[in-house]
Amino acid sequence: MALKEKTQCCGRKWCVGDPCGIVCAGITWLLIIYSQFVVFLVLLHSYEEHWLHTGLNFLLFEMLTVLALVSHVKTMLTDPGSVPKGNATEEHIERLQAAEEFKVIYKCQKCCSIKPDRAHHCSVCDRCIRRMDHHCPWVNNCVGEANQKYFVLFTVSRETSFFS
Repeated sequence: MALKEKTQCCGRKWCVGDPCGIVCAGITWLLIIYSQFVVFLVLLHSYEEHWLHTGLNFLLFEMLTVLALVSHVKTMLTDPGSVPKGNATEEHIERLQAAEEFKVIYKCQKCCSIKPDRAHHCSVCDRCIRRMDHHCPWVNNCVGEANQKYFVLFTVSRETSFFS
């Protein structure tokens, strides 16, 4: 019986099929939408007295929320920098060792791939990820080399929206 891949490329997009991560990502979206609703109701009450200040605050909050949602989707659907599975064949390792005489070649025992420097194996994604920071269930993806900027943008935009 063949094991099902935990990660797949849906066209050019990266998808992680972790049920816990899917639920956490859904909760993230619900919390963001709920915060939109609450801020709208709070600002609606003070709109008549301070319409300019209220309007600017609401516009800033909306822009930061859209930025957070877009960066959340980009973090979730971007390949974090996965190493190809099964590339650790004997001939490939010998070719690499011949090309770089004094370099140590590391092989991941779990996914049978050659691990580049600073790559780590994620047990949730079942892949080695370049410059892996952590696997975040709230974005249902690893934070790695290719999607770290989107993750930082997501967290910063959410945090700054609390002060708007």
